[in-house]
Amino acid sequence: MKDHEKLKKPKSTIPVQTLRRIPYYHQILSELEQQGEQFVSSKYLAHFFHVDDTQVRKDVSVIGYKGKPKSGYSVTGLKSAIGDFLGINTENTAILIGAGKLGSALIEYPGLSEYGLRLVAVFDNDPKKLDKAVGGFAVQPMENLKKVVQSFDVGIAIITVPKTAAQAVCDLVAEQKIKAIWNFAPTQLSAPSDVTVRNENMAVGLALLSHYLKKRTAESAIFS
Repeated sequence: MKDHEKLKKPKSTIPVQTLRRIPYYHQILSELEQQGEQFVSSKYLAHFFHVDDTQVRKDVSVIGYKGKPKSGYSVTGLKSAIGDFLGINTENTAILIGAGKLGSALIEYPGLSEYGLRLVAVFDNDPKKLDKAVGGFAVQPMENLKKVVQSFDVGIAIITVPKTAAQAVCDLVAEQKIKAIWNFAPTQLSAPSDVTVRNENMAVGLALLSHYLKKRTAESAIFS
């Protein structure tokens, strides 16, 4: 790595908006890398987020990466630095609980592996789904959970069960010392303080989108 591309120690306190943008930078850089681009400017990255290019440079400085004067940032170098910062350059082992339509779609989604997630097992408590193949995995009964977690040192549990079963599954996962939960059930989960829970509530997202659409429609009516 050249002097101008050396990494400094990332900042300990990171603005929330910056943290939200960083994964998107990685996605944009991945696309540029596939197109064969070698360098990218802060101005180019800025237009995706409707911010000034100085904000991009502040965002990048948070992870401790420096670009090359006049040329901008190395696409591959910055992508790798962001990957290290986010922890996606290191493989994370995961299990999925709930082999319904949503769970099956996630199992088939290639983006999981692109972001360092290695799915090792799929579970469900529905006898009709057991032993059926979903995306190359044989659905296992919940009784096998403890053994699988111990065998693969699982770090992430993906929960795609119905709302009524989600908290019980969360409790079971926490008992197995899994420290990260990616929750797709439409409910807020209560977990121990040392367990990180990421909620992907699509119903809430749709409600917010509907609200913004309603607001914009009302504003258009006022000024028409």
